[in-house]
Amino acid sequence: MAYRRRKLMGEINIIPLVDVVLVLLVVFMMTAPMLTRGVDVDLPEASSQPVTTQNEPLEITVREDGVYIQKTRVADPRADLATKVQAILEEQPGQHVLLRGQRTVDYEAVVVTLNLLRQGGIRQVDLVTQPTKN
Repeated sequence: MAYRRRKLMGEINIIPLVDVVLVLLVVFMMTAPMLTRGVDVDLPEASSQPVTTQNEPLEITVREDGVYIQKTRVADPRADLATKVQAILEEQPGQHVLLRGQRTVDYEAVVVTLNLLRQGGIRQVDLVTQPTKN
């Protein structure tokens, strides 16, 4: 049995590469809006300056339905928040903290959260607000 020798192609077939790139583009376009950090809240308005940090800040959100670290709800904030913050500080010392409070949440809930953050070792907390409308 005689074997035929195939001719060598001098071209590169890029069609599979284009297919993969287009699929990745669609996937990233669909997931990009979901990558926003934090929990949606209706923030109070205040005039303030934007805060700039070197690293990614830790966002604590206080809503009527509970307290969140980034997007994760803390089951029992009075028992768990301080220990979770301490664990985060051990991994990332000097972590910058942003506290976001729902406009309609009780002042007491925000103050209790600030005290729990202080018990966890956080010394500087910035409050997040909406810019005032002129």
